[in-house]
Amino acid sequence: MKNSHKIISLSFVFFISSISWAENIRQDLDYTDATETLENPGIGFYRTQCQHFTYDNNKATNTWGNLSHLRMDISEFSNKAILKIDETTNDTTFGIARPLSDDMLSAFEATLDNIRQRGKSAIVRFSYDPYFNGSVKCDPEQSVILGHLKQLGEVYARNTDVITYVELGMYGSYGEMHSSNVGTNENIAEALQTLLSCTPPEIKIGVRRPDIIAYWLGVNQGNNYSDFDIHSEKFQQAVMAKGDTIYRVGMYNDGYLGSYSDLGTIGMGASGHQLTREMMIEWLETYSQHTPYGGELVANYNGDNPINTPTYLSNEGFRTHTSYLNYEWHQPTILSWKDSIFNGNDPEYKGATGYTYVENHLGYRFILRDAYLPDSVSPNDHLNGELKIENVGFGNMVQKGKVSFVLKNENNLFEIEPDSPIDPQQWLSRQTTTDSFQLTLPTSIPEGEYDLFIRISKYADLTNDKNYHCIQFGNPSQQYDKNIGANRIGNIFINSKTTDLQETKEANQALYLHDGFLYLSGEGFVSVYKADGKQILYASAYSQKPIDLTHYRGEVLLIVINTGKNSYTYKTIVQ
Repeated sequence: MKNSHKIISLSFVFFISSISWAENIRQDLDYTDATETLENPGIGFYRTQCQHFTYDNNKATNTWGNLSHLRMDISEFSNKAILKIDETTNDTTFGIARPLSDDMLSAFEATLDNIRQRGKSAIVRFSYDPYFNGSVKCDPEQSVILGHLKQLGEVYARNTDVITYVELGMYGSYGEMHSSNVGTNENIAEALQTLLSCTPPEIKIGVRRPDIIAYWLGVNQGNNYSDFDIHSEKFQQAVMAKGDTIYRVGMYNDGYLGSYSDLGTIGMGASGHQLTREMMIEWLETYSQHTPYGGELVANYNGDNPINTPTYLSNEGFRTHTSYLNYEWHQPTILSWKDSIFNGNDPEYKGATGYTYVENHLGYRFILRDAYLPDSVSPNDHLNGELKIENVGFGNMVQKGKVSFVLKNENNLFEIEPDSPIDPQQWLSRQTTTDSFQLTLPTSIPEGEYDLFIRISKYADLTNDKNYHCIQFGNPSQQYDKNIGANRIGNIFINSKTTDLQETKEANQALYLHDGFLYLSGEGFVSVYKADGKQILYASAYSQKPIDLTHYRGEVLLIVINTGKNSYTYKTIVQ
C-alpha cells in the first residue's frame, strides 16, 4: 500500500522491560589478561627434534610440543660431511653430493604432516652437519646447495599451513652459518634469493646475521655498513628493488642477549662504519613485523650489565617482534627467569615470574578489551557489533588467519563469516584495534538465546578443520570454548522472523498501518509498545475498529501479534 512503512531493525525480547534500538550493549565479560599460558600457533618456547636422513628407508619423525624446531640433517647428501671414521682402519666415510632422494623428501613431508595432524606448527632448519653435533666445513659445493634448496622449496610450498618459519641453515656447524667451507655472505645471499624465488609469499625465511641481509640488499661497501640504516637513501632504494620480498626475510639469533653484540652477531664493520644493534633492531622493527624472530638464549657475557633478562626483553622484544625461543638452551638462564619476579612496566604481570612474562609475550597475544552487541536481532536483520582487541605480545601474526563468528546454544551451532573480512594480522603489537562487524544471519536460525563467539582459524570451517590452528585470547580460559576453538564475546537473543508492515494475510491475521491508524483482524491478541518498553495497548485482534495511534506520530512502536501458536513481531514509525 502507498502509506505502508518498511520495518527497521528489531530489538525485542520475550519480556519487554527495556528496549534499546540505537545502541549496542557492553557485554558482561572479563576484559583482563588472565596471564595464563596459551598454546597458539607459531609462537612460544620450542622443542627441538633432530632427524638424520639417508638416501632411502627414511621414516617420519614423531614430534611433540606446541612449536617444533625441526633440525633436519642431510649430511648424507654432501661429499664434505664425514659420516663415520673406522676406529680400526681410520677409513673415513663421506656423504655423496647428489640430489635429495624422493624417499628423503617424502619422509620430511610426512614429518610435517604429523605436526599437521596434531594441529601444531614448526620451524625448519636444514644442515649438512651430521646429527647436528657441531662438525665443521661439512657443506658441498654451492651448486649442490642451491639444487637442494629448490627441491626443499617444493615441499615448503605444499606445507605453508604447518611451517611458521624456515631458518635457512645449510651452511656451517648446526646450520648457524659459521665454520663453513663455502658460507660466504655472497653464497648465503644467493641461497636466500633462490629459496625466496621458489617458495610462495607465505614462507618466511631467516638468516643468521644482519650483515648477510646487508649483502643481500647490496647496501654495504666492503666493511662499511653505514647504509644498513633504514633511513639512508641507499637502503630505501634497495627496499624498492626487493619489493615485497623484503617483508619475508628475517633473522634467527643463536647468540641471543649474551652481550650487546649477541656474541658477534652484530658489530661487524670498520671503525665508525659498523653495523650496530640499533640498526638491526630498526630493520626488524620496520620490515619484519610479520616475520618471526628468536633463537637461542645464551649465558651472560655482558659483565655487570646483563641483557638476557625479562626486564630487558620487555623493551627490546616489542621492537624486534620476538616470537620464539629454545626452551632447552640456555637452561640456567631460563631457570633463573623462573626464580625471578618480573619488575617491568606491566601492571597485569605484577608478581608474575620473569619466565611467565616472557612466555606469554612471545609472538602475538590478543586480549579482548571490549565487546558491544545488541540485545536481540531477527534472522532477516543484520547483526552489528564492535570489538576492541589489544595485542599485548612482542610480535604479530606471521600467517594469515580467517575470522568467523559462531552462534551456539544447547541445540544449535552456526558458523558465520562476517560480511566484510576482518584481518587479525592487523591487530598489531602494542596497539588496540577496534573492529566493527556485520553478520548476515541464516534465515533458518531458530529463535532463542545464543552465546556469540569469535573464531580465528586457518580455514573458517568449523565442520571440517578439527579446530586446528585456532587462536585463543589471553582472557580467562572460561571464555574460550575449546570444542569449537572460539572466544566468547557475548550473548544475544534471536527473535522470530519479522516482515514488512503492510497489508498482509498470514496465520489468520491481517494488519496494516494507514494515516496513523492500525487496521487488523484475525485470531489472537495485539500488544503495542513504545521504544522505552512501555505498553500502550493490549487488544483482541478481532477488533472491528481501527486503533488510533495518531498520538504517537513520529515515534517508533513495536507491534506484537500473538495467535496462541505463533508470535509475529513488527516495528514501524507512525506517520
